[in-house]
Amino acid sequence: MEVLNANLGYHIAKFDTNNMSRSAAMFCLRSGSIEEKFDYCPDTQIPSIPPGGAVVKICYAGACYTEDHMIGHHKNLTPGFEVAGIIHGVCPSVPNANLNIGDRVIVFPEEHHYTNTYYDYITVKDVNNLIVIPPEFPMEVAAMLPCGGLTAYNAVMRAKPIVEYMLQNRNCVNILIVGAGGLGLWTIKLAKALISGDCNRVHITVADTSIDKLLLAQDHGCYDVIHWNDADHEQYLIERTLDVCRGGVDLVIDYVSSPRTFSRTLQVLNREGVVIVGGNCQFEISICLNTLAQNQQSIVGLHSGTVNQLRQLVELLTAQKVTPPTYATYPITQASQVFKDLNECKILGRAVLQVSAVED
Repeated sequence: MEVLNANLGYHIAKFDTNNMSRSAAMFCLRSGSIEEKFDYCPDTQIPSIPPGGAVVKICYAGACYTEDHMIGHHKNLTPGFEVAGIIHGVCPSVPNANLNIGDRVIVFPEEHHYTNTYYDYITVKDVNNLIVIPPEFPMEVAAMLPCGGLTAYNAVMRAKPIVEYMLQNRNCVNILIVGAGGLGLWTIKLAKALISGDCNRVHITVADTSIDKLLLAQDHGCYDVIHWNDADHEQYLIERTLDVCRGGVDLVIDYVSSPRTFSRTLQVLNREGVVIVGGNCQFEISICLNTLAQNQQSIVGLHSGTVNQLRQLVELLTAQKVTPPTYATYPITQASQVFKDLNECKILGRAVLQVSAVED
C-alpha cells in the first residue's frame, strides 16, 4: 500500500489488486467537515447487496456540502452527496426493476448516504432511487444533478407558476438570484429554458460578492449582475439593486439567506413579491409580519427536490433542452484541496471528483 500526495494534506491508498481479493480493493475517504483533511480508511470492504436494493460503483461525485449540525452560530459543513456510477449488483428479488449490472445510474440520496465519506462502492436500499442514464450522457454531468441541479430545478419549478401569473398583470418581471455559485448558475440555465425562454419580459439578474463569479454568471446568459460588495454601505447596495432592477424585484431566489442579504431583498421586493429561500445560513432573522402582510409578500422555503423531479431534470438534459453550467473535474486524490477551495469560494462553477474509471 502506497500513500500518495501526503504533502498536500490528503491521503489515499493505492492497492496492488493482483495480490488482493476484490472485496479488499475498496477505498474510502472520510472527513469530519470540509475544513478537515480527508483521511484514508483502511480495511473497507465492498458492501453486500441489501435486500431489495443494489450496490453501485461510484465513478463521479459532485463536490458539494451539506450542514451536518449546528452549534450556536457555527456550521459544521460536511461533504454532501452527489454521485453517478455503474450498477455493480442488484438483488435478484427485485421485481421488474429494469436494472442490469453495468447500467449507468444517478443515485438519488438516501438518508444513510450522508456519512461525510467518499466510497467507491455504496449500497442503495431502494432501487427506485436509481435513475438509469443513456450511454451518451456525460457521467460527470450526471454527478452534479442529485443535489445542486435538483435544488435549482425545484426552485425554478416553484418560481415558474408565480412568474407566469405575474406576467398577466405586468409588462416585465424581475427575478433576482442571490448567489452566483453552482446553484446560481444552474438556476440561470434552468430559468432561461423553463421560464423566460424567448420572452424578453422576464429579466434574470444575479447578485454576488465576487466579481469573478458575476462575470461567469454573465457568460451563462443572465440579464444583468449586481456586485454586492460587503464593504459598501447598505443603503448604497439597495439603491444600486433598484437601479439595475428597474421597477423593483418581483421574485427572489436566495441561496445565501444571511441576515444582511435577506434584509436587503425585502427592501427591494415589490408588492406581492415572493422570496424563495434556499440558503445555508442558519442565523435568526427578524421579519416585520405587519409589513409583510400589508405588502402581500410571501416567503417560501426551499430544500432539494424529489426523485421524480430528478428524473424530469435528466430528461431535460438528455433532450438538450438545458445545458449544464461550467464545471471542472478533479481526481479524488485532490478532495481535500477541492473542498478547501470550495469553502474559501475560490472555485468558479461546479467541481466534480472522479472517484473511479467509468469502465468496470
